Amino acid sequence: MRSDVFRRIVPAALLAASFPVLLAALLGLTAPLWLPLLTAVLSAGSAAALSGGRRPWLPYLCWAGLCAAALPVLGTALPGGLAALVNAALHTWQQVFPRIYPAYTAPQDDRALTALLAVLSALWGLWSARCTLRPRLLSLCLTALPLAAAAVVLAPAAPLWWMALAALTLLFLYLLAFGREGSAALRVWCRAAAVVLLAVTLLDGWNGAAARPAWLDSGRIAVSHGVDTLRYGDNTAAGLTGGDLTAAAPARTDTPMLTVTMTTPTSYYLRGFVGETYAGGRWTPLDSASLAESAGTFYWLHQDGFRPLTQLTAAARAAAPELLDTVNTVTLENTGASSKYLYAPYELRYDTPVPDENAVGEASLAASGLRGQRTYTLTAAGNIITKYRRIGASLAEDTTANAAFLDAESAYNRFAYDHYTDVPDDIRRFLTEKLSGWEKEPGQTHFDLQRAKQNILFYLTTYASYTDAAAAPPAGTDPILYFLDGAQTGGDAQYAAAAAMMFRYYGIPARCVEGFLVTKDDAASMAANRPLTLTGQSGHTWVEYYQDGVGWLPFEVAPPYLSVMEQAESYQNVSGLVGQAPPDTENNQEPDTPDSDLTQTLREFWLKHRLTILLTLSCILAAAAMCLFTGWLICQRRRTARRKARFADPDVSAAVDAIYRYTMDVLHAAGLPAANCAPAAYAPYLDEDLREEYRAVAALWEQARFSAIPMGEPQRRRALALKEQIWTRTWRRAKPGEKLRLKYKEFL
Repeated sequence: MRSDVFRRIVPAALLAASFPVLLAALLGLTAPLWLPLLTAVLSAGSAAALSGGRRPWLPYLCWAGLCAAALPVLGTALPGGLAALVNAALHTWQQVFPRIYPAYTAPQDDRALTALLAVLSALWGLWSARCTLRPRLLSLCLTALPLAAAAVVLAPAAPLWWMALAALTLLFLYLLAFGREGSAALRVWCRAAAVVLLAVTLLDGWNGAAARPAWLDSGRIAVSHGVDTLRYGDNTAAGLTGGDLTAAAPARTDTPMLTVTMTTPTSYYLRGFVGETYAGGRWTPLDSASLAESAGTFYWLHQDGFRPLTQLTAAARAAAPELLDTVNTVTLENTGASSKYLYAPYELRYDTPVPDENAVGEASLAASGLRGQRTYTLTAAGNIITKYRRIGASLAEDTTANAAFLDAESAYNRFAYDHYTDVPDDIRRFLTEKLSGWEKEPGQTHFDLQRAKQNILFYLTTYASYTDAAAAPPAGTDPILYFLDGAQTGGDAQYAAAAAMMFRYYGIPARCVEGFLVTKDDAASMAANRPLTLTGQSGHTWVEYYQDGVGWLPFEVAPPYLSVMEQAESYQNVSGLVGQAPPDTENNQEPDTPDSDLTQTLREFWLKHRLTILLTLSCILAAAAMCLFTGWLICQRRRTARRKARFADPDVSAAVDAIYRYTMDVLHAAGLPAANCAPAAYAPYLDEDLREEYRAVAALWEQARFSAIPMGEPQRRRALALKEQIWTRTWRRAKPGEKLRLKYKEFL
């Protein structure tokens, strides 16, 4: 008995002590050392009291009395502690899902928050004591599932040691419930994993030496990409890869992607995916932590009516409102493109409502809904990106409207220069050698913009050649360096990525953008309110740079696209390639790909996406298995319910028969040998005080089964009483594993 109590008391204390530590770490708080110690002591005391069995209500009464006694002292502090706790939780949530969240008024000191944590820890300690002494599946699920969900959802924001401690707690819960009766090999593996996780916790949580492994973040990105593909589809039919330069460029097809209708047809860049950060050969959006740090900036920008997505038209409204005389209503129907984005022009009007008013960053217009949006209407100005010089010159004039706009723009200007000028060291060294080692002078923000454009266009059109079938770089090679210094051949994605790095090298914020083009030829062929179908051939990747005051502007560097769109300036003399028409597609057909190349392509695709494929298949198989298991469980439960319903059969003989058969199944499940003998022969196997009653009920069953003598309610009640006695004793004596077998295998 003592060993059993010890086996339960110690787990209760450890499980209770983990709660304030995990909660404080997850929310970025500082929990005093006495809090987990006090929680552990109180939980151990409750477990000891509950294990006695004589006064199981005593711990609950003591805890209620303790809370009542502390209420006058803590009553005034708890509301402030609750506000501080909510603020901390919102801050952690913001690290994963960056948005502008409200902040509640909370005390500056930590006393109110500590008081609330103490109350929550006390309640958790009582719950831990109950769970450890009576480990039921439902109780363990209520304990473990929130912890597991927090570990998965909030993993990017939580420290690695927190994830390790959370996983350790989950393993501990398993061992608590099934440690004695489960598989011996499984117990060994669980304990080994617990030791490893504890070591990681100690190394990373308190020493700070361990860093988040790269595979953890790369795996999370791969899974996120796979989930997005399942939810929204992809743009591979348009030759777009979502910023991934490590794979061969997919071929553009004639698959319909967007249907565009305008009241005033004009050429547009329709911006979708925006690559903001470059690492490991892939463009990705800004990480959540960086966006969360800027949530306050965007809150005040929104208060001032400034939004990056509509900055171009907002600047025109302040400096050159005559450019906004044209109001173009653009309706888009997404027929084959990724529905994760609303493909919007740079000329999106300043008064256009956006789906998420509390978004942070606003690099692109994100769609709402589980599967995105397939049909939407936007309001835009005419094509004014070609008028950016006029807007910029007008902004320099000393007017009240310009001053108000530039005051708001200055905050976003700092954000752009802080986040969109990073260049990897190896690429910076290469560009320093090739672009004459430019460095900023004191007081200089960036290199001269016009000279930067000329240099970038000259270099790319002189030292690189364009192809629609860009090959994947060798393993371990940076795709941009491979394009600039290796193959020197690439598609629009490689040109745009290299140009973005060159802009950044010159100190100019730049990003890589994927979307679709409504070209000037398309606009010339359109009629007002008549739809235009954009196929995969209209997909395009380009670079955009930040023009101080004006906002983000597209810039073409890929030779076939230099004359496709309307441009604000002409660079016809930078090289012999600039200004040429796109190459003749009939004379530049790629040769037929042999089977060996197809095999190699499939092999490369498998090597690159195997993690995503395996995770997707695993999720599908797990979901299918869960559905099958749930269906089987429901069927078995219904069968048991129908069986027990027969206990109340109006035909008492049938009811006694059903009760006796159920009782025998319980006995067989508890270990009674299933011998082929008369019912009364089983009596010696029962407890002595039940033998005579069992013989009597067995005789009743034989009477109900084999005779026509009617039976009444006394016989039914007698059979039910014996059934309850046998079931109660069997359940109390059963170990946790045997209880699971009784409930979920035998369904008794």
